[in-house]
Amino acid sequence: MTIRPLVAILAAGESRRMGQPKLCLPWDKTSIVGHIIQQWREAGAEKILVVHAQGEGTPVRLELERLGLLPGERTATLAPERGMMGSVVTAARRVIENPSFTHLVIALGDQPHLEIETLRKVLQACETAPDKIIRTVFQGVPAHPVALPATMAKELANTSTATLHDFISLYLERVLDLTCSDSGVLLDIDTPDDYKQASAQTTQQLT
Repeated sequence: MTIRPLVAILAAGESRRMGQPKLCLPWDKTSIVGHIIQQWREAGAEKILVVHAQGEGTPVRLELERLGLLPGERTATLAPERGMMGSVVTAARRVIENPSFTHLVIALGDQPHLEIETLRKVLQACETAPDKIIRTVFQGVPAHPVALPATMAKELANTSTATLHDFISLYLERVLDLTCSDSGVLLDIDTPDDYKQASAQTTQQLT
């Protein structure tokens, strides 16, 4: 099967615990969000959508413009009051609008430390198990990225569940757990200490 996934990078958080816009922090030769975009492109993703906060001059939106993302590759969350789930619903509606998409991949905007091979395996699983919900798992613990077939986009866009985890729990018979050796799938960068830990983990991977 030839797949055409939309990789949605969730970048609408307020970064309260970090004390500054975390996705704009330096990472490698770019920013955190810039690095994540590069990682997914290198993994083979052709279509990327960054879901950011509402507002014209927000730091993340300005960073996306600086990175050269086209208007079709970025959008404001349609339901900021729902937090992360509002961004997920926004991405699901984009999939509904474009019937050529076969999958929706949900990626967190604060995981630049993930190994590219982890991202590749998610995309490969979409191809080998196209009707399954692909859930990344490390040592038995579900994590992100998560991929869903486009046929579920309508249900996802209209769900009243509070979290993506809650939504997936309604369809456990369709879940394929993708066990990986990348412990970084369990780490989100929420605080300055998280930032240091993720940076150290990436340094260890490169040495």
